[in-house]
Amino acid sequence: MTAPAPDSPPADDSRFVSIVWAVAVIVVALVVGLIAWLALGDRDGAGTAGPPAGPGTTASAPTTEDEPTAEEGTTEGQGTTDGEGTDAPAEGTADAAEQTAPPEVRQLMLDLQRRDPADPMAVGEVEAPVVMIEYADYRCPYCAKFAADTRPQLQELVDDGTLRIEFRDLVLFEDVSRQAAVAARAAAEQDRMEAYQEVLFARSVDGQAELDRDDLLALAEEAGVPDLEAFEESLDDPALAALVDEDTAEARALGITSTPTFLVNTTVVAGAAELDHFLDVVEQERVTAEAAATTTG
Repeated sequence: MTAPAPDSPPADDSRFVSIVWAVAVIVVALVVGLIAWLALGDRDGAGTAGPPAGPGTTASAPTTEDEPTAEEGTTEGQGTTDGEGTDAPAEGTADAAEQTAPPEVRQLMLDLQRRDPADPMAVGEVEAPVVMIEYADYRCPYCAKFAADTRPQLQELVDDGTLRIEFRDLVLFEDVSRQAAVAARAAAEQDRMEAYQEVLFARSVDGQAELDRDDLLALAEEAGVPDLEAFEESLDDPALAALVDEDTAEARALGITSTPTFLVNTTVVAGAAELDHFLDVVEQERVTAEAAATTTG
C-alpha cells in the first residue's frame, strides 16, 4: 500500500515561482539519474536486497535479528515498506557494498541539509560539522528501535556541537502514520517535539501501533504538551499535513522507500544500525567536513 500522494502545490502564475519549479525539476531529475547509477553497483547478490541506493556513499550497517530494516516487497526475513508484509526482523542479511559517489552526488546530499534555525523538527547547532537527516515513519518498528536504543546515545554529540539531526517524515503506513506525523509537528509547535517523538515511537517498538485521535491526544498529555486545546486544533491544520507530504515526496524523489534511512553528510546508513556504526560514520564525516573547511578557509 503506498503512502498518500502529496498535495499539489498551490497555483502561482509568478515568473519567480515558475523558475523555482523548473530548477527543482532539473535537480530532482539529476538526483534520480545519479541514484539509478549508484543502484547498479549497490546489489551484492548476497541474498537480501537492500533499499534503493541513496545518492551518496552507501555504508549500510550489518543487519541482525534485532536490527532489521523496513524494505519494499515481501522477501522472507525482510521487513517491508509501504505498509505491506511482515515486520519481522531481517535474518541472514549481508553487509551492503560500500561505494564512493562522485563529487556532484556528494554535493547534492549536502545541499539537502536545511540548517534552518527555525526548523522545529531539528535539534543541534545549525553550524554543526555533521548533519544527520533521518527519514522515518512513526509506526515503523525499526524506527522505534532506533529512537529507543540509539538516538539517546547520540545526544552527547548533539550537545557538544558535533551533530545536528534533522527529522524528515517518510509516511509508509497509510493515513494513521500520516496523522501521527501531523501530531508530532503539532507538538513541535509547542517545543515538545523530542518528548512527543519518544512516547509516539514507544508505541511501535513491538509492532505497528494502531493510533486514533484519542491516542494522539493522550500522548500529547504524556509528553507534557502545555496547550492541549491548541494541539488538538493543529491535528486538523492543512499546513502541517502539507509539510508531512512534502517531506515524504522529497524522500521518494530521492529513491528512498525504506525506513529508517539516514543521510549523514555524504554517507547513507540504511536501517537501525548499531550505535558504534553511527559513531564511526559521524566521526568520519566530521573529519572530512573539518578538513574541507580548512582547505576552503
